[in-house]
Amino acid sequence: MDTVRELLTEEECFSAVYKSAKMGAEAIINLLPKVTSDGLRSQMTRQLDGYERYAAAARRELERVGGPVKEENLIVRVTAKMGMAFHTLVDASTGHIAEMLIEGSNMNITDMTRLLNNCVDEEALRLVQEVVSFEGCNVEALKRYL
Repeated sequence: MDTVRELLTEEECFSAVYKSAKMGAEAIINLLPKVTSDGLRSQMTRQLDGYERYAAAARRELERVGGPVKEENLIVRVTAKMGMAFHTLVDASTGHIAEMLIEGSNMNITDMTRLLNNCVDEEALRLVQEVVSFEGCNVEALKRYL
């Protein structure tokens, strides 16, 4: 049985990209102080640059279409930060941090793929496709640190 797809406006798509990029950047910023591997630190810095680029692009598009730029809920951000702190308190090894980042990237690939299937705006679709590709590259680059 087919399910009814919920088509999303360009504003909703750009907003989702903005929030996910901001959360990705925040995760990197929270984890960087715990990283001892220069290679992993470099990879994370590249990812941070990418997340900041995508957040800025989504923000520009939101402003262009007149949509509000909303930050992620404070409770969601604090919960994510506490979860990362707990997981690195238990194990702050390079492999474990890489695994955490891979899990985050895979979750974002799933979320962005859902957007691809429901977003109707061509410009938003292009940006979402770029994010999916970026996250796929992140996963591949992080595998070497497992």
